[in-house]
Amino acid sequence: MITLAPVKTERRSSAFDLPDLLDRLIGKNLRDGDVLVVSSKFIAISEGRVMALDSVVPTAYAEELSSKFSISPNLCELIIRESDEVLGGVVSFILTSKDGLLSPNAGIDKSNIEPGRVVLYPRNALESASTLVEAMRFRHGIRIGVVVSDSRLMPTRRGTTGVAIAAAGLEAIVDLRGKKDLFGNILRVTSQAIADDVSSAAQLVMGESDEAIPFVLVRGLDRLTGRSKYSTSDFSVRADQCVYMRSFGYSARRTFPRAS
Repeated sequence: MITLAPVKTERRSSAFDLPDLLDRLIGKNLRDGDVLVVSSKFIAISEGRVMALDSVVPTAYAEELSSKFSISPNLCELIIRESDEVLGGVVSFILTSKDGLLSPNAGIDKSNIEPGRVVLYPRNALESASTLVEAMRFRHGIRIGVVVSDSRLMPTRRGTTGVAIAAAGLEAIVDLRGKKDLFGNILRVTSQAIADDVSSAAQLVMGESDEAIPFVLVRGLDRLTGRSKYSTSDFSVRADQCVYMRSFGYSARRTFPRAS
């Protein structure tokens, strides 16, 4: 049986030691085989990836996007810096690609932070996940998995679901190609997105507003075998292999270097 347990903590808005906090909250209660789902925004805040919008100087291209999509030029500038590609948009949202993941506004979040400030994505989500795995192994001699999750809109679907942007210590994608279905048909393209499934399940517990639940402890998953490190790009397929993007006639429009 798989169980999900929320781990609540106080509100945070500046950098802090994430492994130490996790250890204080549930370190002694963790067991071998547990999987911890961690909010990507909470990781980003722990890294100090919070910016005041009035400290950002917009470029001419940011001003252009601001006029087109009714978003502040300062936020547009951050979206450009944090994106690999700007694909288009609608009023209040710019659709971008970041590490192969489609992200409205490059994943930059204005919620759960003081007005006038925004939270960026973690610097390196896989590194953060791996650090938590190693910290719990070193401190308690246990083997756990960590999934870094974010909420995401799905095409034509109402509401948000969870999606994994990194994972460490567990098999996050199971390749089912070559296996047979109930009627003996050979599966040609199917893979099971274990980390995405776990992220969506954890989203039920984390919530989307003022719950203050950045961790969800998943017990009974039994996936701590096989490959154990997945970055954001490992969860993605190239645009020319994506059924949605290919159907819409995707072509690269504009690529921007990452901010250093």
